[in-house]
Amino acid sequence: MGNIVIKHSLDDNKFLVMDGDIEAGYLVYSLKDNTIYILTIFVDPKYRNRSLAKRLLDECVDYIRKEEFKTVPICSYAARVFEKSNKYDDIKTI
Repeated sequence: MGNIVIKHSLDDNKFLVMDGDIEAGYLVYSLKDNTIYILTIFVDPKYRNRSLAKRLLDECVDYIRKEEFKTVPICSYAARVFEKSNKYDDIKTI
């Protein structure tokens, strides 16, 4: 487990956690009418407890703000993170 990086695959509507050539996790979203729907976040069990799900979510939130989109967190993890803090209020639609 070497150098962990987050990559954005615009063609696939995904953010990927990459450990070299290994996909260790992902965040999948859909985009409609300038709103990103965060559908699911998954981290391989071998890579858990390293805050990778939060890193994926943070990268997605940065992208949403940069593009001036809004978001709806469908994923239960993202919804819980959004509920616990008001720092996402500027991008939430509801």
